Amino acid sequence: MSEYLDPDVVSIEVGSTRFQGWQSISITRSCESMPNSWQVTASTEFMQSREAMAGTRPGQACSIYIGSDLVITGWIDRRSITASGRAHAVILSGRGITRNLVDCSADIIKDPGLQGGMINATSTLDLAQRLCKAFKITARSAVTDLGLAIRPFQVAIGETPYEIIESVARYTGYLVYEDENGDLVLDRIGTNSMASGFSMPGNIEAIGADRSVDGRYSDYTVVYYAINSYSEQAPLANQRATVNDPTMTEYRPLIRASAQITPDYDFGKAMANWEFARRLGRCQAATLTCDSWRDVDGKLWTPNWLAPIEAPAADITGAQWIIGTVTLRKDMSGTHADVILMPPDAFQPQPNPLNLFDQEIAASAPRSQDPTPPSTTIGGQPRPGQ
Repeated sequence: MSEYLDPDVVSIEVGSTRFQGWQSISITRSCESMPNSWQVTASTEFMQSREAMAGTRPGQACSIYIGSDLVITGWIDRRSITASGRAHAVILSGRGITRNLVDCSADIIKDPGLQGGMINATSTLDLAQRLCKAFKITARSAVTDLGLAIRPFQVAIGETPYEIIESVARYTGYLVYEDENGDLVLDRIGTNSMASGFSMPGNIEAIGADRSVDGRYSDYTVVYYAINSYSEQAPLANQRATVNDPTMTEYRPLIRASAQITPDYDFGKAMANWEFARRLGRCQAATLTCDSWRDVDGKLWTPNWLAPIEAPAADITGAQWIIGTVTLRKDMSGTHADVILMPPDAFQPQPNPLNLFDQEIAASAPRSQDPTPPSTTIGGQPRPGQ
């Protein structure tokens, strides 16, 4: 494919046609949010091509490539055109296939797996696959373990599939993101490493590093609710779980409440550990701009992969952090990658107790559908107004 010898040429494939020729490019991928997104500004040659303009109308399925590497599979969302006597610009933008999981509501009325607002899934993957099926989206797990078993739980009218999946993923400790094929991926914090990372002097053009203690505490305590919605009193009523941070010399307690509604998993302890680990991780972060899109082996900077950072000027040495979000961009100033990195613990999903399903609600649903009209009499006498 000689036309793609440049490993960083960006093309949009619609059907069997690839379009190129952009004045500016921005492609964003993340392991903390979905869907992936992209935006390009067309060149004059592109705008003068009827085939190009007709082939990139909003609503069309597309694939975004960098060289021969597929980076986003999705849709063209918008085409913005501005024109004046001096300038003419066309901006195309779109998102990955999982946009429908984020934009749309889960149909708990028509979907046979959601009727009555109850979900009964065997695992997080099973749940994700069922919610993705209506949108013809593939859900897969990047790891073999399926996490905690899921008890029947309640969802609300209007919730999006992503909101439901993300809530359960936090319950079972998964990250949820979109891959280059448009698949929804369930994953743990990454352990794969890039072949190279970021250094200053070197490939780092600019860096901002944060260090803080104002969001950290010496003691993280979670107190269990005294009342459980599904029993008269929770089995762990008024008990507490505490985790200490030995690196904090100042006494700074943090107390949280936890809905302890699942007897086979200690959410209180999990929440205390999460508060400690997450805050310790988030108190360190680096936002940098790199002069290339790839590591030394030619692999694009990839979310949820580890990368070394060596930047003494920003007080970062010997770090091996997770790439959280990557924005690959190209414009008149050249080729750049904006990367956000943090220690692995910063990406721990927040434990989330599910809203377990009340069987009384399930029993009332069929009763509420009784076709028998209400009585029009009281004690054999007509109701007022009848």
